[in-house]
Amino acid sequence: MLALIAALAVMMGCAGCKKPPTVESVSPNKGPETGGTTIKITGTNFKEGATVTIGGNPAKNVTVASKTEITAITPPGKVGAADVVVTNPNQLSGTLSGGFTYTDATPPKVSSTDPADGALIDPKDAVDTGVTKITVTYNEPIASEGTIKVHMVSLEDALAKHEGDIEGTISYEGNSIIFNAAKPLISARKYTVSVSGVKDLAGNAASDYTFGFSIKTPKRVHWYIVRKGDTLPKIAARPDTYDNAKRWPWIVEGNQDDYNFDRDKIYVGQRLFIPWWEGK
Repeated sequence: MLALIAALAVMMGCAGCKKPPTVESVSPNKGPETGGTTIKITGTNFKEGATVTIGGNPAKNVTVASKTEITAITPPGKVGAADVVVTNPNQLSGTLSGGFTYTDATPPKVSSTDPADGALIDPKDAVDTGVTKITVTYNEPIASEGTIKVHMVSLEDALAKHEGDIEGTISYEGNSIIFNAAKPLISARKYTVSVSGVKDLAGNAASDYTFGFSIKTPKRVHWYIVRKGDTLPKIAARPDTYDNAKRWPWIVEGNQDDYNFDRDKIYVGQRLFIPWWEGK
């Protein structure tokens, strides 16, 4: 009889050993994606030597305080809800689906720019270069915050020296902040772009970022065909003529012997001589 009682006790004990753990709650139940949050896991049937994973990654400093409580430190994880799994030494496990949520704690970083940093653009036209916007793209979605400033200086081989800020507006699209220039960026200039105040959707602030690109100085022209909207000062301001609006009288002087030339009535398609008088 005593032997039977002992055998039943052993069997009952083994049956208890085969009960899987259950995970009922995690506190706190959220923390940064970088890990390092100390959590308390409550449940049942926790065994000494149990392990914990969060989102499939092993937790650190796992301590089984009792059959109903475990403490641990979260590992790094992916932003979003993660399953919390407790596994006893007998390989039986319990899961709390989405028991811990990783929050975004990493500032956004620039992944690309358009134009690219250091680019030298060779446009088809000295003024209508086709460069109308500057895009800075980050490695994650960003909030509609931040500013872009664009500063211009003349290249060393430009015909004149200019410097100043470029006018434009800012827009946002997914991972990108975009500077929309009020008019195409002209050639013979180096552009320095400064980005600041950008944040991701969780409010993490990106570091300020600066990059630059240039639009190549064009070849000078001796003849110019008038386009819609042109004026003599506007033609003289082109980087491929004089790069200086004040030199429009040079065009008058160079074309005054043409009986069809009227300084007050230039027309689309008109062919104008662009004299190069370096000594003036």
